[in-house]
Amino acid sequence: MSEEVTAGGKPFIHHHSAHCESGVTSALFRDKGLEISEPMIFGIGSGIFFGHLPFVKWVGLPISTYRTQPGAIFRKAAKRLGGEFVTQHFRNAKKGMDELRRVLQSGQIVGLTTNIYWLSYFPNRFRFQFNGHNIIVLHEIENGFRVSDPVLDRPMDCLTDDLVRARFARGPMEPHGFMYYPLSITPKPDMRTACIKGMLDTCNMMLRIPLPIFGIRGIRFLAKRVATSDKKLGFQEACRELGNIVRMQEEVGTGGAGFRYMYAAFLQETAELFGSPELNELSQEMTAIGDIWREFAVVSARIIKKRGKQEETFAKAGGLMLVCAGREEELYKNLRDAAGKLKA
Repeated sequence: MSEEVTAGGKPFIHHHSAHCESGVTSALFRDKGLEISEPMIFGIGSGIFFGHLPFVKWVGLPISTYRTQPGAIFRKAAKRLGGEFVTQHFRNAKKGMDELRRVLQSGQIVGLTTNIYWLSYFPNRFRFQFNGHNIIVLHEIENGFRVSDPVLDRPMDCLTDDLVRARFARGPMEPHGFMYYPLSITPKPDMRTACIKGMLDTCNMMLRIPLPIFGIRGIRFLAKRVATSDKKLGFQEACRELGNIVRMQEEVGTGGAGFRYMYAAFLQETAELFGSPELNELSQEMTAIGDIWREFAVVSARIIKKRGKQEETFAKAGGLMLVCAGREEELYKNLRDAAGKLKA
């Protein structure tokens, strides 16, 4: 943690977070006086998800996502916890920057969705094309802005030109200058109801979307694709796709094992809130599922680097994903039942 001052002269405590949007959202809530953890924001905001988009390419490879679309965590958490909030997109970069400056001058800190490649305070080796990275702008400085990036250990300075490029980058999931912030927060929100709504929404997304590329169906769809990819695509191309799946899980999908560990932490906090042994057991099961996702990542890395034993095959990697799908399906069904009982 490190302390900074906002444009309004108010102290701001920078926290290192597991994931950018949930970290930014929890920081925005804390700035308005509501102490809430990052896992709780992630769960209430229904952040965990899965989707495989073979028709959407990122660096020439299909996108796999382990979380909901950028901005959804903030919108859902804000709605369920209550208060007054602002979200804005811009077609014109100048208008977007003028509005950012106007809001900062009022003393308000602002969350932004950006492309991490253009944030030059990152070393070159950590910069890549990704349009879903979230940061907080604290105040304007000479030739730039002071920002709190939740994946770093202290606030950083960002040049104005770089921030404009990052906010209005092109490509998949274009941010369109997206900015968001709370004007006020309900001082004593109904945490129980917010948690129940978050859990039920997550279960519906993972279990009930009929398209084969989303939720549990999506995991199974991708698992079968992975298991036979070396035969259909050839070894090198199959390795490229497998590497991208793991990268989205462990680098873009920060929080551990495609957010499974973070969701387990949410379930643990919720178990304490409700005094529910059932939710505590589900938290432990989600942690165990996260371990299998991590095993999938290790096996995949060995395949790609050709350092694994003979049994480290694409079929084994796909099989581990199928195990995750089966166990997650059972978990979300049990979670839906448990949340339904708590709601009643």
